[in-house]
Amino acid sequence: MIDGLSERVTSGHVPVLRLHYSADPKKRPGTPDGDLWIDLASQGYPGGTSSPRWRKEMEIDYGALGGTRLFSSWEQWTAQHPILLPTGFQPHGYRLYGSYDHGWRRPAAFHVHAINGEGEIVTVWELYADKMPIPQIAKIILGESVLVPRREEATIDSQKLRFEGNPFAGQLAFIVADPQIWAEDQPMSENTFKSVAALFRRCGVLFTKGEKGGDSMVAQWLHGHYWRDLANPRYRIAANCTWLIWEIGRLRHQDYSPHVALTKDQPEKLVDKDDHAWDGLKMFLKRFPPKAMQGVMDEAPNTFQWWRKVARMQKDGQPIPTYVRET
Repeated sequence: MIDGLSERVTSGHVPVLRLHYSADPKKRPGTPDGDLWIDLASQGYPGGTSSPRWRKEMEIDYGALGGTRLFSSWEQWTAQHPILLPTGFQPHGYRLYGSYDHGWRRPAAFHVHAINGEGEIVTVWELYADKMPIPQIAKIILGESVLVPRREEATIDSQKLRFEGNPFAGQLAFIVADPQIWAEDQPMSENTFKSVAALFRRCGVLFTKGEKGGDSMVAQWLHGHYWRDLANPRYRIAANCTWLIWEIGRLRHQDYSPHVALTKDQPEKLVDKDDHAWDGLKMFLKRFPPKAMQGVMDEAPNTFQWWRKVARMQKDGQPIPTYVRET
């Protein structure tokens, strides 16, 4: 049998061949070429070869992600790398957008996101509260500070009565929102039904429909693009967005029971809990997917991206590559 190649027959009598990367002699662990390849390939996985995603995708360990945190080293990342920015970061030169995920019993989450000309993104402001009436939420989104009645049944900051208005009101290109809020399921006094989106529109807040789902896709963007280089993250969060930071640290993969896992691969979905700010972030990021050729552009000598990378390397005290122009 070839190294890295295995075979089995399923319970349905279907023969299956499994090909591992070690079948290639140049990628075989324990050899100079193989160890070098593994070292380079694993750099695209935060946590390297110990990453659950590496174990699933490269070591063919289908259950590696089940029940694990999406970002297993989140506290370490935020403590040691510039993913978080100081409270009150001012996005000068950035274009601003909003995202909104509606809730009453669960939290309503509104965030302001900023993008600069290089495609770097910062989430700069948030409103996160449950048991908050739509008119009050609308006023806050429009920049007005409000006093709300006591919310004894609220689970998020139940003693908080004053909410500051959105400091970026009037500057947002659009606000993307959960498409479900366009369902006309809100009973009105005139015996008609209105949608949540229509109620916000009455209050002067206009939304554009977002797209639900995409947990796995957006997680891969964060792992492989935005946070691939943790020393120079392309997506950052202002420290005042405490609930978004909290949610990201709690995101977990769904996990089948051991009995079900005998016949099914672990799902790619995340646990549907404490993910309201995350849902808004997903809807926003899907409007601005990473450019597929970004990595190629970074490697091209004498381009803006190349010189920018050189400047960062120089700042960090790393060896500087040279560029000689032919004459």
